[in-house]
Amino acid sequence: MRFWSKAVDEGLHEGVTEISFSAMFRERMRVMPPDIRERRFRNIGDPRRRDRFKSTYELGPQSPFVLYAIAAYERAFEVLEETLTNGGPWVLGNQISLADISLMPYVARLDYLNLLELWTNGRPRVMGWWARACERPSFRRGLYEGITETEFEVGVLEAG
Repeated sequence: MRFWSKAVDEGLHEGVTEISFSAMFRERMRVMPPDIRERRFRNIGDPRRRDRFKSTYELGPQSPFVLYAIAAYERAFEVLEETLTNGGPWVLGNQISLADISLMPYVARLDYLNLLELWTNGRPRVMGWWARACERPSFRRGLYEGITETEFEVGVLEAG
């Protein structure tokens, strides 16, 4: 469990923002008038966060922040496949746990961006885990049925 809490806190949480911005919102910002784009950057209160977004805006997938995010996701999926190979159908065995639930939104975001296959290809146990997660009614209600596409897009852009 320790690996998963650290993976989510230190890699996937920030990483999902960088991957989302690079894959989805960077182009939107590129076509904005420069004054509006700069105002958006100025409105990001945390200077570290602002620097991350500027780097991702300027360098895209070559930004060190995006590369770190990709590495964090790769490591998480590698460990998830290994964990599921040596255990049960869920992260901690035969029952779903907080470890599974904490990963689901980050995997869902990759799915929404049509990038999930990059990490699940060749990892059959991860694909099975994801299929089981998607079958859960509470998961569908909370992450797919309860959020409109507009809320999803705007929320990430504004909160990111």
